Amino acid sequence: MNEPWMVWAPGAAATRVMVTSGTDIILKARLSPGPSHPRAVQWLMEAIALWEGAPVRAVISADVDRGICAKSFWDVVDFDFGGALYSLDFTSSKPRKTRQLSIFDDLVPEVGGFSDLEEVRLADAVGGGR
Repeated sequence: MNEPWMVWAPGAAATRVMVTSGTDIILKARLSPGPSHPRAVQWLMEAIALWEGAPVRAVISADVDRGICAKSFWDVVDFDFGGALYSLDFTSSKPRKTRQLSIFDDLVPEVGGFSDLEEVRLADAVGGGR
């Protein structure tokens, strides 16, 4: 069983979330810009961990363009870095500007615009986002 990976990408119009396990997409969503409840972020990560039976490794992705949105999002999370069910990090790695065809865009084409989250997850996995 692969460890679930979650990337949060807060933005002014929406927060995008992508969860993968290996090369499989578990969840791909476009949510409202910020959570309506202070524990919503933690509960979603815990729910995925309980569903998949493995702790979730999550990162909040913020480049220069999304920095203010990410700070607001991080303030709601209240510096909760995780526990037994998840770990949460912050990364400022900026994906490449070139547009490449992505497995994540192909498998779930009705919710496009997630190829940059794939790149952030991969960069964080090899330690490039810190």
